[in-house]
Amino acid sequence: MKNFRLTICILTLIILTISAQGQENSIDHFKVKKNKVDVYFYDPLEALSKIENFSSKTDKEKSDALDSYLHNHALYLFVRTDSKTKDITYFCIRGNPDKMNTKMFYKVEVIQEITSSSFNPNTDSYSDKVVKVIDKVNCGGSLFESSAIFSKPENKDKVGNGIQLYGYFRRVQPYSEIKTSMTEIIEQY
Repeated sequence: MKNFRLTICILTLIILTISAQGQENSIDHFKVKKNKVDVYFYDPLEALSKIENFSSKTDKEKSDALDSYLHNHALYLFVRTDSKTKDITYFCIRGNPDKMNTKMFYKVEVIQEITSSSFNPNTDSYSDKVVKVIDKVNCGGSLFESSAIFSKPENKDKVGNGIQLYGYFRRVQPYSEIKTSMTEIIEQY
């Protein structure tokens, strides 16, 4: 009986681990027209820190790596669950590699009919599930309040302001600006 309970506990932990691997930690929960919205953030600074020898690169190389990453990866995932049908619609803010030389290079992909509960827009293939692309979203720049570095008390005053990073002055965009823009988009959908 003890072995059976232990096996069940281990299987439960494995299942929870596998399902949690798809999405980063949720950073916010709110409602739009009675529909539940969960928000996930994919921290570009954390992703870059995992690159071998990243810390030994020059500022120019680090800046180029950050810009390339942001233009080609998802940043935020807003997951709306319809209160009546329980259908899930994903609103993914990701970089647009076709928009260069501007800080407003993000787009929102509206994604439906994903069956995986651990959907990750940075690793899963989903181009056939995109039902709409919205080119205008109030998300710009390369640093975001949701990054782990800005959750530290000594860095909270940097949010909404600019800092010097990798040789360039960069504004730290507050999450509230992104949330307001995305709430408007979700309300219209």
